[in-house]
Amino acid sequence: MFLILVLLITALTALIPLLAQKANQRFTNIKLHESYSWLPVVAGLLFFTAFLIPDIHISNETSTFQQHFVGGGIYTACLYVYFKKLFGWRLPLVRALLVLFAWTSAIGVANELLEFTLTKLHLAHIGTGDTDWDLLANTIGALFGYALLCIFKIESRD
Repeated sequence: MFLILVLLITALTALIPLLAQKANQRFTNIKLHESYSWLPVVAGLLFFTAFLIPDIHISNETSTFQQHFVGGGIYTACLYVYFKKLFGWRLPLVRALLVLFAWTSAIGVANELLEFTLTKLHLAHIGTGDTDWDLLANTIGALFGYALLCIFKIESRD
């Protein structure tokens, strides 16, 4: 069940540019700008690949830090930059980082709630005792991913 969910999220993430195009045709009053259509594809691949990365043993309290760093943090940074360009958001650096933090936190909390729900419904066995580490890994990964996107000029600072 868990693998099916991972594959579903990967596929849906990769299809975001197509879904945005279809939504723009339906809701013509929303102005969309050019964005990098490959960023959601990369995000989807990162999400899937994160589950293949071996545990780095950062602490005895977590075994999924690297998964959340890559598949949570860098994943959300890629999607953030994609949507930021798509909607034409022009934000100063401090505000951009605050929005990135809120974006990452919202997606991270949604993920933790999903893990909790799947565990309580006995659809998957996911340890939920490391939620604090997971949210920290998401945040650090998002900042790292955003920095990389800025360094490689994918995210341009105005």
